[in-house]
Amino acid sequence: MTFVDLLHVLLLLGAAAGMLAGLRWLQQKRGLEPELVRKMFHVGGGIIGLTLPWLFESIVPVILLAAAIAGGFLAMRRNATLRAGVGQVLHAVHRESIGEFCYVVSLVLLFWLARGDKLLFSIPLLILALADTFAALIGEQYGRLLLRQEGAGKSYEGVASFFLTAFFCVHVPVLLAERTGRLESLLIAAGVSVMVMMAEAAAWWGLDNLVIPLFSYMLLKSMLGRDAAVLASDIAFFLALALFMRLWRRQTPLADDALFGATLIGYVIWTVGGWLWALAPLTQLALYAMLIRSTPNERWRMHRFPVMLAHFAGSAPWLLLYAQSREPSLLLPFATCYAANSAIMGLMRLKAHVPWIANRDAVSVATARGLLVVAPPVLVQSGLTIAAALDLAGCLVALYLSTALFCRLQPDLGAEPVDAPRWIRQVLIVAATSAIAIGLHFSSVPRLDPMSLLP
Repeated sequence: MTFVDLLHVLLLLGAAAGMLAGLRWLQQKRGLEPELVRKMFHVGGGIIGLTLPWLFESIVPVILLAAAIAGGFLAMRRNATLRAGVGQVLHAVHRESIGEFCYVVSLVLLFWLARGDKLLFSIPLLILALADTFAALIGEQYGRLLLRQEGAGKSYEGVASFFLTAFFCVHVPVLLAERTGRLESLLIAAGVSVMVMMAEAAAWWGLDNLVIPLFSYMLLKSMLGRDAAVLASDIAFFLALALFMRLWRRQTPLADDALFGATLIGYVIWTVGGWLWALAPLTQLALYAMLIRSTPNERWRMHRFPVMLAHFAGSAPWLLLYAQSREPSLLLPFATCYAANSAIMGLMRLKAHVPWIANRDAVSVATARGLLVVAPPVLVQSGLTIAAALDLAGCLVALYLSTALFCRLQPDLGAEPVDAPRWIRQVLIVAATSAIAIGLHFSSVPRLDPMSLLP
């Protein structure tokens, strides 16, 4: 990191501190509404963040800047004096959120992923800074049709304003950059804005500050350069998926935010990876429908967006790496994540409804169920080859180990717990399963240096 980089970091920190102090002064002197002040800081942070690709070439000063800002946010949470002072810019709105920390993490990840591509960096940040702000303010003032979800109340009016703002945040920069045609620019804007509209509607607890920019980046990375016919087919797939999820919801315990989340994730997977990458999630969905149909009289729970996010969390890094590298072997760990989720759900359902079954037998049956999820994409991609057989054998080992580990670590399996520790445990085990599967793949068929996948 050079002296100039350090000077830029100090200048940006000074700008952020000055903005915070100025907003606190306005809050006290002008009596501005807490939500308005918070969103003004949200927009100001986005404007400061937009300068990063123009000021820095290395990620080191960006990490230093992000660490300093995150430290300031933490101090405003923990220190009573700061929280009662400048901290009121963020904390006068009384709702639980980790949004400011997600915002900082998003800036660092976008800078790292974009690798100097100012368009790919700027559009997700513009959406986050502007569309999210308009959605919150318009929804608060004019929102009457509320979404049925947990967390802060969101409305269809706010969601619609988010869509319109996001559309222009995408269309105008893409059009001016002249990296695609006019019709393609409109279709890209429509596709991305629909996606981020779903993300904003689904996410709460500040998670939208992480989900929106990363999903926007993946879609933009995949859509730029496609022709109008392909882009139109992506939108057609989204409409079909949204209709299917709405009809299928009657058989599932999904709230509105979870329904939006499932549609959003399916659309991103299809757009980034195509139909082959969508095979594993669709197979898991079908097996899940069979599971709940087998016990129609049970008391269903209302699953929320974090449940959808937990199912996607383990596979998300593999999809992101594929968006960066287009390396086909990444399909294996991606599909293995959905196989592991299916195996774990099958294990819990077995222990709940066949309580006398031995753990070893339950793990074996659940592992077989998981293998049904990963087999279709692997066989379609590689065919009936020795390489495919080796990959499936590695997946079988990884699935058995992970399912057995979950069986050992998860207390009260028969009660099918849905608390946070269960989901955290499942996400970590699923991620480890995919790492084992890709590790066995590279050890048996050494065709690629894994480090070459990183941006």
